Amino acid sequence: MIDITDKNTVSREAMAKHTMKGFDSLLSYKSALSIFKDEKWLYPDSIQLPLINAPGKISSEEIISSVNVPDRNKSAMDGYALRSIDTLNATPANPVKLLMKGTIAAGDTPEEIVKDGTCIEIYTGSIMPYGSDAVARAENCEAMGNYIYVYSSVNKGENVAPAGEDLKTGDTILGKNSLIYPQNLAALKSYGISNLNVYGNISIGIINTGKELINKQIENSTGMLLRTFYTSSFTDTIDGGIVDDDEKSIAIAVKSIIEKCHILIVTGGSSLGRRDMTTDALSGEGKMLFSGVSIKPGRTIALFNIKNRPVFSVSGLPVAAVLSSFMFVDSYIKNIYGVNYIHRASSILDESIHNRAGFTTFQIARTYAMDGELHSMPLNTKVSGNLSAIIKGNSIIKIDENLEGIPQGSRVNIYIIGDIKWD
Repeated sequence: MIDITDKNTVSREAMAKHTMKGFDSLLSYKSALSIFKDEKWLYPDSIQLPLINAPGKISSEEIISSVNVPDRNKSAMDGYALRSIDTLNATPANPVKLLMKGTIAAGDTPEEIVKDGTCIEIYTGSIMPYGSDAVARAENCEAMGNYIYVYSSVNKGENVAPAGEDLKTGDTILGKNSLIYPQNLAALKSYGISNLNVYGNISIGIINTGKELINKQIENSTGMLLRTFYTSSFTDTIDGGIVDDDEKSIAIAVKSIIEKCHILIVTGGSSLGRRDMTTDALSGEGKMLFSGVSIKPGRTIALFNIKNRPVFSVSGLPVAAVLSSFMFVDSYIKNIYGVNYIHRASSILDESIHNRAGFTTFQIARTYAMDGELHSMPLNTKVSGNLSAIIKGNSIIKIDENLEGIPQGSRVNIYIIGDIKWD
C-alpha cells in the first residue's frame, strides 16, 4: 500500500497513475481524503430567503442583537403593577390598600404612572408602567370597587420579566455556518427580521451506467438509494439518467449535467473485471486525482476534477456506492458549512469487529437504546450489493486502517443513517 504523506516527494499524478492497473495498489483513505480537502472546489453562493423557507438551511451570516428583547420590562403574571415598597408590611391580617388607576393589556402602551399608594391592573406580557417595580399576583389580592387589597408583600422585580431577558444587546441570535432550526427563526422574527442570508443548496448529480439497467435486467436500486440518501433540506439531487457502458455516452451525459451540479457521482463503471469506460470518459473531461482507495466496501472509487466539481466514479452496487462516497460528500459539506451531513453519536459495541489490516472499513450496524445508552450490533455486509444490511441497519461504524478490529464493549462513534428507537 502506498500512503502518500509527503507531497513534495510524490506527485498527485503519480498517485493517480499507480492504481490504474487493476487497482493492485490502493491509496490510503486518509491520503485520499487529504487530496479531496486540498482541492479548490466550486461551492454554492449565498442567497436570501424569507424566514418561512429557511428551516433546515445553513446560515451564511452571523446576526447579532443590537437591542434588548424585550426592550421594556414586562409583567410575567396576571396581577397588579405597583411599587414594592408599598407592600412592605402587607399580611392577610393587615392588607395594604392601593388605588387602582386603570388596566394594561398586552399590546397597550402604558400612560398612567404608578405613584405612592396606587397600582395598575396588568396582564401577562404587558409593558410595565413607569413608577412600578413589581407585580402582585392576582390570587394574592382582592378588588373592592376602585381599590385593591394586597395580602402579602412583594419584592422588587418580583413577577417582572426585565428588558433584555430574552435577548440582550450583543447576544448572538444566529451564528454563521449554523443549521437553522425553528427556534432560531422565532428569535429572528421577534427581532423584526423577515429575510435571512443562507447558503444555496448543494446539487448532487447522479448518473448510472450499465447495459443491464438499460435492458431492465435489473432495477436501478443504486440510483434510487443515492438520489434519496443525498436529498436533504440543504442538498438536492439531479437525476442524470441511465447511460450505456461506452465512453461517448458517458461523456455526453457528464457534459449535459456537470454545470448544474456541485458534486457528480457516476456509478457502475469502476468495477473490477468489466470494461471500464467511465475512467476514460471522465479523464477526457477533467483531471483524475486518484483511483482506488483502501476502503471497504467500495475500494474502486475514483475522484476527478471536472470544471472545479468533484466527480466520483463508484461501484454500481448500492451499498458500496453509498459507503464509499458519503465521507467525501460529508467532507465537502463540512468544508463550506462547518456542519456534518450525517449526525454522529457515541455507542457501545455489542459484538467485536474484525478488520483487514491496511483498510478503512465502514461497518453497517443496528443501533438501539437500552437503559439510556446506545448499543450497536454490527451486521454482515460482506456482499456490497446486498440491500438487506442497509435496510436492517441504521448506523455506520468507521474502523481505521491501523486497527485490526474493535473489541466487544468498546465505545465507538457512529454515523446515524436511520431511525433509532429510544425507550
